[in-house]
Amino acid sequence: MTFLGELRVQARQENLRLISHFVHGIGQRLSLSERALFDLELAVEEAATNIIHHAYPGEDKGQMLLTAHEVGDFVQITLTDWGVPLDPSRVRPFDINAPLEVRIKGGMGLHFIHSLMDAVERTTGPGQGQPNTLKLVKLIERASPGQSAMTPAQELSAMRTVSEVMTSNIKLDDLLRLILNKLVTTINAERGTIYLVDEERGELWARVLLENGEPVPEIRLKIGEGIAGHVAATGQILNIADAYADPRFNPQFDQLSGFRTRSILTAPMINPQQKVIGVVQLLNKKDGPFTFRDERLLTAMAAQAAISIENARLYQQEIQQQLLNRELETAHSIQASFLPDRIPSHAGWDFGAFWCPIRSVAGDFYDFYPLGPGRLGVVIADVSGKGIPAALFMALSVTVLRYGMSLDLPPDQVLRQANEMIISEQRSRMFATTFVGYLSLRSGELRYACGGHNPALWYHAAEGTVDYVTAQGVAVGIFKGADFDLARLRLQPGDVFVLYTDGITEVLNQDEEEFGEERLEKLIQQHHALPAQALAERILEAVNTFAGAQELFDDATLVVIKRTGESAGAEAPPS
Repeated sequence: MTFLGELRVQARQENLRLISHFVHGIGQRLSLSERALFDLELAVEEAATNIIHHAYPGEDKGQMLLTAHEVGDFVQITLTDWGVPLDPSRVRPFDINAPLEVRIKGGMGLHFIHSLMDAVERTTGPGQGQPNTLKLVKLIERASPGQSAMTPAQELSAMRTVSEVMTSNIKLDDLLRLILNKLVTTINAERGTIYLVDEERGELWARVLLENGEPVPEIRLKIGEGIAGHVAATGQILNIADAYADPRFNPQFDQLSGFRTRSILTAPMINPQQKVIGVVQLLNKKDGPFTFRDERLLTAMAAQAAISIENARLYQQEIQQQLLNRELETAHSIQASFLPDRIPSHAGWDFGAFWCPIRSVAGDFYDFYPLGPGRLGVVIADVSGKGIPAALFMALSVTVLRYGMSLDLPPDQVLRQANEMIISEQRSRMFATTFVGYLSLRSGELRYACGGHNPALWYHAAEGTVDYVTAQGVAVGIFKGADFDLARLRLQPGDVFVLYTDGITEVLNQDEEEFGEERLEKLIQQHHALPAQALAERILEAVNTFAGAQELFDDATLVVIKRTGESAGAEAPPS
């Protein structure tokens, strides 16, 4: 009997790795074949797990001792513990035909140990605190001459490499090359391929590692097609010793490249959600066929690679999202620059406004446009759609409306001209509901035109009533040659005139009830004495309170015009 080694560890789950390294070292010293070492390692791991869970069932874990000897043509590993003795007669006999959950509880682990080993000998102490021993004996089967056994250090290095990139910020293409190179080198294959699943097309796409390390152009195949497609479809590893003898193998690539495929090892890459995200395939092990240990190592590394690839994808998405966010911030700043940089201030008048895009950019806008001494243009509009397309259309609409006002066209002609220009310049079929008004700051007269916009609310201070104000016209950008009516009204001291978009009135609460124009009307009546900006903010607060936890789904814009008293100065000439 030759002593080979000894390991004493605390009986904890995390020490199974140390036990695995110990068995690997014994296997390397004896030059065990891959199959013999695999069987020995599996049996020792199962026996150690039984000690952890059954000999020391509580939190107070004791020790276990592993000793290894070479006894003639056999290797013997003895596991000793000082915990609760195991009585095999009390374990339910193993039934191969029983359901899996019954087999697990019915001595499946003990069955595996006896099946894998050539002899098993158990000695139990008279009670807890006395040594219990389990001797596992395996015939020494040497590795074939010239076949290099992978060392535990090599395996650990390979696993560590893939683990390290799991938390690194690395581009996906660079990650694939890194993982593939490590797999090919560690398992000693000639070539390798990593296929990723393209869910939209139901395909695998791949980059192939050639002998010079350069990737070839992208290759695609259907899921379920060929060996890699079969593994992607089933999620099962395949170890094929003779590629040309397998009907699933497609020799076309060999024919095109001049490469000769002999053996193939293919494993699925499964993410933590148990979803196959790709396949890793190795070709032609250099020192013999792919072994059980190769299968086990490739499966473990493929699982880690799946996490690394998912992380790389998330990182790329995060970078893209950051770029998009920066672009949206810039777009928001540009769009906000189209709005008035300050609320106008005129004797006898009070103005307020807010602009709340549901996203970074919006299709709503408002404007206070100076028309000359004593006159002010007031605009509000709501573009169909949301986000960037609506924002671009908003920029076009602002430009053409301001152009019409700069020519001092009446409000109805401003809308008519904007309608024709927008229809001739855009192909998106988008449109904007629009209100354009010219306010005389001395007389309080408001001349206006409406392009399908929500009715304005006009609070009459003298009567304490609210009127709904609109004029005949359709949304700008729909019908070529559309006509718009010109209407007039006169605001008296104390009157309040409120313009808004449907992001105010169409807000829903948890009962899917709309905020509505009636609530807006009552708010104006109740809070008409507030300054214009305070009234605007009170309306916004009421809308948000009404919505509660419901997510807002539309941009919201509001303009408040309040006449606080008589205005001095000459009446502006009519336009």
